[in-house]
This record gives sequence, C-alpha cells and structure tokens, in this order.
Amino acid sequence: MTNIIWDRLEAGGVDYAIDVFPLDALIAAFPDRPREAPTLWRQNGYVADWAIVDGVLVLTRVSRESIARLFAEVGLPVRARWFSGHVRAWRGERRRTGYPPRTFFDDEIVFEIEAGRVARSWTLDLRGVPDQTDEEVRLSLPAFLWPKS
Repeated sequence: MTNIIWDRLEAGGVDYAIDVFPLDALIAAFPDRPREAPTLWRQNGYVADWAIVDGVLVLTRVSRESIARLFAEVGLPVRARWFSGHVRAWRGERRRTGYPPRTFFDDEIVFEIEAGRVARSWTLDLRGVPDQTDEEVRLSLPAFLWPKS
C-alpha cells in the first residue's frame, strides 16, 4: 500500500486533509502546462495547501516551483476562481463501516464551491458511528480469506 500525501485545507483554524485536487483543473487549461513527474506518494507530482478565508477557497502554497510560476504575476495566496465542485475535508482517525465498507473519519466537513466561493458547507461529527462488525469485515474479504468456521 502506498502512503499518499493529500492536499491540506485550513478552515476555521483547523487543518484538514482533502482528496480532491482543485489546482488540476487550472493546470490542465494551460497549453504549455507544467508537467511534474508522478511520485509514489503523489500521482499529480505536487502538493498544495488551501484555506477557506472569508467564504472563499484560496490557494496558499504549492510544493513545485514550476507550478508556483503560474502565479508569478499575482502571487500567492490566490482565490481559486477556476474551481467549482465539492471538497471533502477530514481529520481524525480513519475508520470503516458497513458492507460494502465505507471509509470515513471522526471529523469531516464538505464544502460546495462555486467559482471559488463557498456556497454551502456541512460539518459532520462521525465519532458516534460504529465501526465495522466482525461479520462486515468477513464479508468484505474475498471468500478464500474467510476464517474457517
């Protein structure tokens, strides 16, 4: 299993990890876009830091100089006007529940972003959700791995 380094999002003074890559849409729009070699820990070759500031998604840092140069004229931080979509952010312990299993975290927050501005957000406290039962774990495994009864 590969350890992936997720983009980071700071919202309300709390750091979260996110599994969407808002910068990819902007990079793809450039005809001479910078191409960073994928790594084992990051398929798109860079890591970006984001923040929600006054209801706006803001890019605050990017790990590769070739991508940071895209913002040379305006500088960072920059409002992510190019991005619309949902950003799921999480922190806390990773857990699994249900069959088929769903991965979730103790604290999750979902932002609906429209042209860089937060349209809506949902805060989820999932600490009360039970973990998988032994039967759910067994059913999530291929049959040849099932313990003999």
